[in-house]
Amino acid sequence: MMRLRINTPRLGWSKWLAAAVLLGGVVAVACGGSEESDGRLRAVASLEIFADMARQVGGDRVEVTALLPSGADPHTFELSPQQVVPVVEADVVFINGLGLEGNTEDVVRNNAEGIVIELTEGLDTRGDNPHLWLDVDLAARYVERIRDAFVELDPEGQDVYEANAEAYLGVLRRLDLEMEAAIQTIPPESRKLVTPHDAFPYLAERYGLEVVAVVTTSPGQSPSARSVAELTEKLSSEHVPAVFREPQSKSDVLEQAAEE
Repeated sequence: MMRLRINTPRLGWSKWLAAAVLLGGVVAVACGGSEESDGRLRAVASLEIFADMARQVGGDRVEVTALLPSGADPHTFELSPQQVVPVVEADVVFINGLGLEGNTEDVVRNNAEGIVIELTEGLDTRGDNPHLWLDVDLAARYVERIRDAFVELDPEGQDVYEANAEAYLGVLRRLDLEMEAAIQTIPPESRKLVTPHDAFPYLAERYGLEVVAVVTTSPGQSPSARSVAELTEKLSSEHVPAVFREPQSKSDVLEQAAEE
């Protein structure tokens, strides 16, 4: 029998694991035993973007699972006990840290039997904003940290991990140049961002954009009537030509402000 330790939800804007399901924070899951290992490392990443990095680096030597489904909002997603099982079985778990995963990070740290790698550890941050990977140069630091973790756990695969990582870093360098060139085609006075929440300061700093407004400072909160009015005024006074929304975020307020 495998026992999963899941903390009760934090108070505040994030609503996390339902207390009724968690039965006080401890859930027992009966298992018939994990499948026999095929010799590959088992890696879990909190988000699909980090899982993709791990797949690029690990290649055929690593089995990679994303903890949250693609498109899920890490600030508000609620893990089920079944979704924690891969964490227990993993050799390594990659999380972003800096609060991005909310209570999910606590679940990982309480249940992981392998090592937990915080991808942002030691990197320079803008306050506590956790979205470092949106600066491609900082995303490269994530890749290097993933590479080093695989080498530590599987020294025999060092040449493979280093070669795969170098190839992927080359892709990121080309992406960085492409983004820089594309943004240079936008008139300087129009290089402005308005987004659902404050997720893009690293991208903005790297590529010379200005974040002039966000709908809400905390994901999951509904903006007040006053903040909607201020947002509408900001769009007008800054002559913002377009606004950007995230697929997992409700955009009614942003679209309303844009129309007005």
